[in-house]
Amino acid sequence: SKLGGSMTLLQVYATVIRIFVELSMFEDALLTYIEAKKVGVELRLCNFLLKCLVQGNQIMYARSLFADMKSSGPSPNVYSYSVLMSMYTHGERLCLEEAFELLREMEMNGVRPNAATYGTYLYGLCRSRQVTSAWDFLQGLCQRGCPCNTYCFNAVIHGFCSEGQVHKAVEVFNGMKKCGFLPDAHSYSILIDGFCKQGELLKGYDMLDEMARNGISPNHVSYSSILHGLCKTGNVKLALGIFKRLKDQGFKHDQIMYSILFNGCCQHLDLDIINGLWEDMIHHDFVPDVYDYTNLIYALCRHRYLIEALEAFELMLENGVTPNIVTCTILADSFGKEGLIGEAFLFLDKVHQSLGIAPNLFTYKVIIKGLCRINKSDNVWEVFADMIKRGYVPDAILYSIIIDGFVKALELQEAFKLYHKMLDEGIKPTIFTYTSLLNGLYHDDGLPEFRKLMRDMIGEELVLDKILCTSIIACYCRRSNMKAAMEMYKKMESSGLSPDAFVCTCLISGFSKVRAMDGALLMMEEMEKRNIKPTVVTYTALIVGYLKTEDEKQAIKTCINMHQAGIVPDGKLSCILGLGNGRDDSDYYSQKAKDVT
Repeated sequence: SKLGGSMTLLQVYATVIRIFVELSMFEDALLTYIEAKKVGVELRLCNFLLKCLVQGNQIMYARSLFADMKSSGPSPNVYSYSVLMSMYTHGERLCLEEAFELLREMEMNGVRPNAATYGTYLYGLCRSRQVTSAWDFLQGLCQRGCPCNTYCFNAVIHGFCSEGQVHKAVEVFNGMKKCGFLPDAHSYSILIDGFCKQGELLKGYDMLDEMARNGISPNHVSYSSILHGLCKTGNVKLALGIFKRLKDQGFKHDQIMYSILFNGCCQHLDLDIINGLWEDMIHHDFVPDVYDYTNLIYALCRHRYLIEALEAFELMLENGVTPNIVTCTILADSFGKEGLIGEAFLFLDKVHQSLGIAPNLFTYKVIIKGLCRINKSDNVWEVFADMIKRGYVPDAILYSIIIDGFVKALELQEAFKLYHKMLDEGIKPTIFTYTSLLNGLYHDDGLPEFRKLMRDMIGEELVLDKILCTSIIACYCRRSNMKAAMEMYKKMESSGLSPDAFVCTCLISGFSKVRAMDGALLMMEEMEKRNIKPTVVTYTALIVGYLKTEDEKQAIKTCINMHQAGIVPDGKLSCILGLGNGRDDSDYYSQKAKDVT
């Protein structure tokens, strides 16, 4: 019946339900729906309420409403099923079994799924990382002539790209075209982003070209992916050129594109370009956010402009942009690099009290690294204790930073004390940990820790890098264990790591120390084969070795070879050779050459 000749009772109920939904009063909306059923409800109102419940994450209410529609009507249609499907696939908790049962139920009830239903189900499969299953399912749909669309294919393309399998995404992209579906701007953008994230920028460019050939205009997402890929690989100047060229062609950049490029410039380019881009961004009425300000502060700190970075921080606060812990940590790190650790603490205390920004594990790493840099090892323990008191668990990186600091401060016993604590806590040392300790042992061969450390390293089955191999060889040579040093040298070669002048010099020095001059000479020949230029230290080690074995003739020959190579003796070698004291060095070498002949 009409109310006042204008609205039916059902329309009143529908209006009340809409108001309750807008106010997120879902229970009241559902109770009103139950009352409305007494006068009869339309399927459109049921679907509206169902969609609102799903969007409001009211899973229990949505299930109840759907069950009521099936039992007492109006019967759900394909739209109703698709809405419920989105709840199972888009919600916080994936319910793929229920989603699949929903498809089977539709078939049993004679409700034919449409492309949106299938697309939603495919999205859920990809979200649960069952992308191969999604691709198999989609191919089955195409073979059976079931309804599908570009969205279905895009879901699977995106799924493969998210898994880093861009080659499979291309297979789906080509399959879409074979099935008669034209890729849209979104299809291309997903692939371009996938290629760029894998560093295959040329293929990303090729996709842009294909878009243009097919009359599809690249969108902000397409260009953002290219710019991000270029900036990530350090090609910021090229990214800046593309950005400017697009602008000249009338393309309107959005804030995301500005932020991507600004981030790249702050990481790699000079301040003139950074300031220019900042002003251009503001000129186009884009309001810098916390990430833009943080990038600007990082760039200023990178160029050692700490005062200007602090001014940018104040400007950020004045403009109502709240910094985050990353912003504060960058500034604390810059204080540390300038040796202003006290000021770093004051700054962090200030932001903690005024803005409620508490230091995190990374902040503690920065502070501890700064303390290690200025050899304040006593303070390191205080900060370390404070960090643990706040509930932060130190990781392998932090332990390694402190160990390295102790090594550099020549507090090797403290370094090993922390190393053993690290092992007791069940934290696996890194290559950096072992390298630092080995460097310490190289300068202090009195500690009986070397063999145990080597056993620990062998037990870890570490993947060797050049720095670690160099440290191990140096330690073995220092301890005159030339057999082990040469074994590591061969292992280094077999791992595809090329030895440098320092490694060869360590071996020559080691052989000379044990008076095994054949080995030392062999390493000199090896350097010549590899085109590695000996240094004054290399020649000194060889000359000292020959003098120890009383082979003065070979010592003089080596000395002459060094002079011919244009290498000037340092203080140590000059003292050994008796150079200086007014003597003309060229006369010395001429005389020695005559003595040899």
